[in-house]
Amino acid sequence: MSRPDPIREKFLRFFEKKNHTIIPSDSLVPSGDPTLLFTSAGMVQFKKYFLGENKGLSRVVSCQKCFRTSDIDEIGRTPRHLSFFEMLGNFSFGDYFKKEAIEWGWEFLTKDMSLPENKLCVTVYKDDSEAYDLWKQIVPEKKIYKLSEKTNFWSMGPTGPCGPCSEIIFDSGEESGCGKKDCSPVCDCDRGLEIWNLVFTQFDRDNSGKLTPLPRKNIDTGMGLERLSLVVNKKKNVFETDLFLPIINELEKTFECKYGSNKKNDILLNIISDHVRAITFLTSDGVLPSNEGRGYVLRRLIRRAVRQAKLLDYNEPFLYKLTNKVVSIMKGTYSDLYIRRENIAMITKLEEEKFIETLDVGINMLNEMIEKVQKTKKNTLSGKDVFYLHNTYGFPPELTEEILAEHKLTYNEEEFIEAQKSAKEIAKTSWRGVKVADINVYNKFGPTEFVGYEKFSSESTIKGIVSDGISVDSTGENKTAEIIIDKTPFYAESGGQAGDKGRIYSSKASAEVTDTQKTPEGVFIHSVKVTKDKFSVGDKITAEIDIEQRKSIMRHHTVTHLLHKALREVVGGHAAQSGSLVSPERLRFDFTHFSALDKRQLDRIEDIVNSKILDCLPVKIFYTELNKAREYGAMALFGEKYGERVRTVMVGGIENEPKTASSLELCGGTHISNTGEIGYFKIISESSIGSGGRRIEALAGKPAMEYVRRSEEMLNELCEMTKSSRSDLKERIESLNKSQKELEKKAENLQRQILSGKKAERAEYTIKNFKLIVQKIDNIDEKTLRSVADEIKNGVQSNSVIVVLNQKDDKMSFVIVATQDVAKKDIKIDSLVKEFVKELNWSGGGREDFAQGGGKTVDIKKITAVLKSLL
Repeated sequence: MSRPDPIREKFLRFFEKKNHTIIPSDSLVPSGDPTLLFTSAGMVQFKKYFLGENKGLSRVVSCQKCFRTSDIDEIGRTPRHLSFFEMLGNFSFGDYFKKEAIEWGWEFLTKDMSLPENKLCVTVYKDDSEAYDLWKQIVPEKKIYKLSEKTNFWSMGPTGPCGPCSEIIFDSGEESGCGKKDCSPVCDCDRGLEIWNLVFTQFDRDNSGKLTPLPRKNIDTGMGLERLSLVVNKKKNVFETDLFLPIINELEKTFECKYGSNKKNDILLNIISDHVRAITFLTSDGVLPSNEGRGYVLRRLIRRAVRQAKLLDYNEPFLYKLTNKVVSIMKGTYSDLYIRRENIAMITKLEEEKFIETLDVGINMLNEMIEKVQKTKKNTLSGKDVFYLHNTYGFPPELTEEILAEHKLTYNEEEFIEAQKSAKEIAKTSWRGVKVADINVYNKFGPTEFVGYEKFSSESTIKGIVSDGISVDSTGENKTAEIIIDKTPFYAESGGQAGDKGRIYSSKASAEVTDTQKTPEGVFIHSVKVTKDKFSVGDKITAEIDIEQRKSIMRHHTVTHLLHKALREVVGGHAAQSGSLVSPERLRFDFTHFSALDKRQLDRIEDIVNSKILDCLPVKIFYTELNKAREYGAMALFGEKYGERVRTVMVGGIENEPKTASSLELCGGTHISNTGEIGYFKIISESSIGSGGRRIEALAGKPAMEYVRRSEEMLNELCEMTKSSRSDLKERIESLNKSQKELEKKAENLQRQILSGKKAERAEYTIKNFKLIVQKIDNIDEKTLRSVADEIKNGVQSNSVIVVLNQKDDKMSFVIVATQDVAKKDIKIDSLVKEFVKELNWSGGGREDFAQGGGKTVDIKKITAVLKSLL
């Protein structure tokens, strides 16, 4: 059997021998294309080369991580469809063209991969006689299929670069086909498997549809590693290859089932094995579960996988364990997976647990809705009900749609959208692009040399000036602009560290630098306000950072590393960094954890960090290979893309022995040279940032000392205000609080007595054999609202349903209670309130004798009418 790793390596080396530069895979999160949520093809990271905006490379080869959900309903059911996959591709930017691409493609498959020629056939665009003639020299004409523009003509959009393509197909034979007389390798059935797509970008299409030959013709090819592994190893589907089988073997143990013995179960295992690969790689590349954009897609995958397990009667978190199996399979190629494995597992587990908590309740509710619709002989579920499931129980509408489809039902999408709008789009189902600035205006000036690790100032030359997005020759006094210089000491914002500020000056002119950013191509952009004279392109200048501000940033950055290590020591290895901000004023550190940290834990973290500061540990910077850094145990910034050679920050430890360090992280930021320079560290807050995420905000150096001084001043003021000493202050405040609560209770009792006595605003109705009492009140708090309902209930004692409404601004809240005799026999308030809030487009819930909720203001007459109709 040919394992995937050697296949991947053979492909890269094959084209390296043909003078191609091997380019590492880009992240699944594309940084330079605002039209894409995810990297969906190998050509994405080379788009600017295809468009002629970037130069310097003419032949490249890559194995690119890709992610697509366009065929998500087919995943697991067919031998070929996947969400996450690896795309092998060779590319030419104005160099070789069809002849080489076709000949090399055939050579690699038949010689290096030893695929039988009689099993291969090809397709070409119907009007591409050049490709047809080239293939005719390699394969019999009967194995060349001419296809239409729909399948064999590629374009980047309605206009722009485009061209014909040619596919190499593996023919599994008639026995794998659909049985129709005209079945062939290009039939829609599973007989033919597209292995390799060769795209010949040779035209430019204008608005009229006219095709004009491009002066620079390009080659863009893509071949799925998983599909190639399938045919090389003579498997029936991709899930039987070494990329998936170890995962499926783990699932067999988890679910106590046998793969291959039950077709329905096999599909479920296939879906889970696909999804867990995608979950692992998306999380590794910095995507976190959320209710919009990329995070929503990840959340949908996790929940979809959990539901497959539910169909196998499994109700425990399991995906997080499988992520480790994915890491063990793929770490040889993607070493960053191993570095982030604990983080990936923790994030996955937290999301699983959150969904499992509500899954049973949600499914039971959906089943009730399905039964209700089926009884009415209808086939469409209310969109409001689907939104209620989504909003209350976290059911993605796509998941509900899948379950409904199993019962041959659909739901009203217009109603769903309307309900979504009325809830202010709490959960968003739209896929949104990522805003990316137009950076071409900067990139034309070329990369900037950064000298800020060693120097605080540099003698530089202005290469470009940009004003309001337009390149200009000069900028004058009191104007703002962006200046690009050949070399700079200014650190550009990245990795969570704020950009440097400072000044740029010459013998005649000066400007304040208010921020520093950089493009992905390494062009540093200095935002300036000119304070004297003017600057022009070509001027010789001095670039000088604000040294005090930089030192404060360096203190906060180094202490962030110490905080990370201390945090993991106190709460566990799962507490990995998921984001950060390092500024002159403070630091913010986001990490994965399932609960709030208590005072004891926070004090312990502070003590550990401050002890490292007092130890005056040396801070060393060195460069090493990524694999070596992994062996040393270095921590990596979550979501960051690393090259093969990485910059490593080592705090403490024995020189030249990184494993002995107190802290070891991959980092491109600026740092102090000794922990003693930090001075002092103080945590000022710890809070939640969503499910499975926490945030610590802290101060170091001067900001920390100023914080302590302000706290001291506040303490002294409190002592003066309460007329107590520091030692008695706590006792004095407790006494004052007790007195205040007693006064508040008295006021509340008085208010409740007044409100419950307002019978003029109370309406009573006799319905069936009990009373409906409705009372409206204005501008009270929720606690008092409940108290008023209880007062009325205690007054009537029996045979009543009481509804108290509270009007506050444009919102209305309610409490519904029932006397015990009614709750036991006639009316279940929790069932009543479900229909009640649905009719009024409100939200709410409760138990058999009590419910509460609210929404936008509704006329009292309509509310009363709804209540009467439901009772």
